[in-house]
Amino acid sequence: MRIDIMTLFPEMCESVLSESIIGRARKNGYVEINCVNIRDFTLDKHNRVDDAPYGGGMGMLMGPQPIYDCYKSLYGDGEEKPHLIYMSPQGKTLTQQRVKELALTDRIVLLCGHYEGVDQ
Repeated sequence: MRIDIMTLFPEMCESVLSESIIGRARKNGYVEINCVNIRDFTLDKHNRVDDAPYGGGMGMLMGPQPIYDCYKSLYGDGEEKPHLIYMSPQGKTLTQQRVKELALTDRIVLLCGHYEGVDQ
């Protein structure tokens, strides 16, 4: 299984993913986990990933362009798109049944948001 983690803070991932059960699974080749910096896919010189909500409102949202480009970079033309999971408190609860279903998936991409959410 391959898991790609799209995040603004890839350096935080490695310390967690190299220890304990996950670290041993990676070391023994059971799972490949890569952390990808969403900022690497911005188009402006300041590497901005946030923007005000469309239509106004409080807070900041992650803009769709760097997220989309980052996701597209994770698979080639003609390849099946990896299963994308957006990590959000408003999402579905992760259950043991869902974990069993995901374990049957070859590739998973986790989108770790920041700010108030992701602009859709």
